[in-house]
Amino acid sequence: MLDIHIYDWAKKRPKKHYNNIHELRIFELIFCNRLKDLEFKLEEVKSIAVYCLANPTKEVSYSEEKAIQEVEIFLPDDYMLFIELETVEKKYQAFCNIVRNYIVPALEKYSLLPSTTIKKYVEEALDEIVKQNYEAIFLVAKTPKKSPNRKLLAMLRGVHRYSGFQLWCEVYNERGLRIINELLVEEVGNEVVYARFLGQLRWESNQLITIKSKTSSWMKEVHIPL
Repeated sequence: MLDIHIYDWAKKRPKKHYNNIHELRIFELIFCNRLKDLEFKLEEVKSIAVYCLANPTKEVSYSEEKAIQEVEIFLPDDYMLFIELETVEKKYQAFCNIVRNYIVPALEKYSLLPSTTIKKYVEEALDEIVKQNYEAIFLVAKTPKKSPNRKLLAMLRGVHRYSGFQLWCEVYNERGLRIINELLVEEVGNEVVYARFLGQLRWESNQLITIKSKTSSWMKEVHIPL
């Protein structure tokens, strides 16, 4: 799958800025996944990295790193301007502008498809972000899973939004009513960072669920009331 990532490449950012630099990542993931579904791919390019330099004296430039099959795009834009936008709709429009103005030319250069087809695919992928309400919701750890007495059903649900990632544990009774909806994790919205929480769910008994990471010591317990 083609990976597209927009980076803040300015220096000396405050540490609190780290929690916000992943805001556009959910747009990138939905966009790239839709291109994959459309079977769109580039010749000899696996990723496109866009670097926001926060330097108005710089010009837009492109380079190719053939060893890693990556196209690099350098912009004078300041990534902080995206973060300071107040609504998800405005952030989405800013993302669309970068795609249409700077990423599309790279797609046209390295694809065998005609320009009209590429732009059609791009617009469809951008529309998909809105259709998904600017978020990705997915089941985790091969859930849902039934309790030992087969009367309860538990699932882990991941929610990735521009504001970050959340992992929820939900439990339903025999009538399909949700009796537990517990927030387990809040993390920055980057799939590499929150991947360590996407471990396994286990029913220890009819009243106890454990959720454990496969790659770290992180663990949570969810207690079911009698």
